[in-house]
Amino acid sequence: MSIVKDILRDERDRLNILKNQIESEIASLPKGSLSRKKRSNRFFFYLVYREGDKVIFKYVGKEESPEVRSLEKDIKKRRKLAQRLREIKVALKDIKRGLSER
Repeated sequence: MSIVKDILRDERDRLNILKNQIESEIASLPKGSLSRKKRSNRFFFYLVYREGDKVIFKYVGKEESPEVRSLEKDIKKRRKLAQRLREIKVALKDIKRGLSER
């Protein structure tokens, strides 16, 4: 049984390192989402996020601007990393249960 516990401990350590890396990468990416607003037959994009109770709308640019494309890519990357982080947390919870930790 100790071989299984050693494997679980190794996996727990690996997942904790990966979790910390993903959390730091998420912190470096922009939070919020993009909002598209139509003004006089043109579309403009805003980054929308919360600071406490306030909702902040920060102007990004016109629809075809490179800033909008770059921000869309970063937001998609953050969402994928957040999903991966949730999966890692579930796996860590299962490993703790397997090791009889609390």
